[in-house]
Amino acid sequence: MVSDYRRFRVAGVRQQLTASVNAPHNPRGVSVAGSVGATVRRATALLEVGLIERECEARLLLLALVGGEHLLLLGPPGTAKSELCRRLSTIARLGYFERTLTRFSTPEELFGPLSLAALERDEFRRATAGYAPTAELLFLDEIFKSNSAILNTLLTLLNERLFDDGAKRERVPLLSAVAASNEGPESDDLSALYDRFLLRRLVAPVSDDGVLELLLGGEAAEGGSVDAALPDLREALEEVRAAAPSVRLPRHVALLLRDARAFVRETGADGLGGGYVSDRRLRRSAELLKACAAAHGRDTVSVVDVAAVLPHVLWDTAEEAAALAEWVEDNALPDGGAEQLRFLLESAAVLRQRLLPRARESAEELEQLAAEAALFELALADGLDEEGWAALQAEDDLDGGGGGEAGTAVEAPSFDFDEAELSWGRKEAKAKLGPEEFRAWRKAAKAAARRGD
Repeated sequence: MVSDYRRFRVAGVRQQLTASVNAPHNPRGVSVAGSVGATVRRATALLEVGLIERECEARLLLLALVGGEHLLLLGPPGTAKSELCRRLSTIARLGYFERTLTRFSTPEELFGPLSLAALERDEFRRATAGYAPTAELLFLDEIFKSNSAILNTLLTLLNERLFDDGAKRERVPLLSAVAASNEGPESDDLSALYDRFLLRRLVAPVSDDGVLELLLGGEAAEGGSVDAALPDLREALEEVRAAAPSVRLPRHVALLLRDARAFVRETGADGLGGGYVSDRRLRRSAELLKACAAAHGRDTVSVVDVAAVLPHVLWDTAEEAAALAEWVEDNALPDGGAEQLRFLLESAAVLRQRLLPRARESAEELEQLAAEAALFELALADGLDEEGWAALQAEDDLDGGGGGEAGTAVEAPSFDFDEAELSWGRKEAKAKLGPEEFRAWRKAAKAAARRGD
């Protein structure tokens, strides 16, 4: 299928890709500030500490929280699914509730026991404190073992953020729910619950290369807990949510979403067609793309956001997930764009590794040059000739002022000099001060010269 998106796309998209990777935040200020983006990046780093090959899951978890959506993690046990949620609740200081469901789970386990005080008043209410209705972040393991006794209430809680407590319907503070399962839903009765999770991710065990890192250097997935909190993360997430509606969805991204739905419909799970993406899911996917752009400080959805989000929102089965990821790579980026994106990201990491040490070395060299310039200024003021200047430099090296090795100089006594004393010439100072005091004066005079005193 040749998409309208490909026909619409122009050479400027490649330029947009490069700009999106390199630009840290929106220069026009429509989106979030750079400090907010830095907070989100610190949160991502904390989520990943000690976990091997869980970068994508950590970013999707934060994206779900930013976009107010729910995330489904499909994969075998022991792949750090619950650990990520616990970490996020700690880092963001969120009210947290988790429960592993079985076919015999009761409403009391999830929504709280019946309130005895309410029963005395002839009211059918639950004591919900500390249970799912009061949680801001909810983790449900083995989600597809939900039974009919809790299914309808859970659906309302997830989709509408409402909880039916007896005769009253109350709004809940839920920001995002994360569910985990070893496999997808087995019956049509669970299709509505499955549809509530816009973001979906297939979680694989650590690769063979990752196992070496896990065994030799990394912490075990369930053992590397994180106790640090980011007090400003909640405020940062609120700023991103406020900025997301103002993010622009360009026409080529809208065309791409339309063509992606057509691809899923024509391909289906068995390659024979029949895949279905609801209008609601497509619209919410567009809103999630805006939230992703806002979290990175952009005022327009870029191809980088599409490549990061779209493979995780439109599929129903593992087969569709693989096909959709390949389709997105072929269609979302310009020809050769996937390779270009990988190259840019790898280059950015290499540049950081190479340039930061060089920048530090340059700063040290500049500091040394400033010290020598101050010393030279003092020498000129004293009318020293070339021989005197060489002697002064040698003297400066001996007392540690010329960049000698750290720890080799003997710590000198501390002396204080007022402004008048610092204005002396070198000969006058040497005549009035002792040797140790003169060395201290010379250092203080150089420092004052650098400050412009």
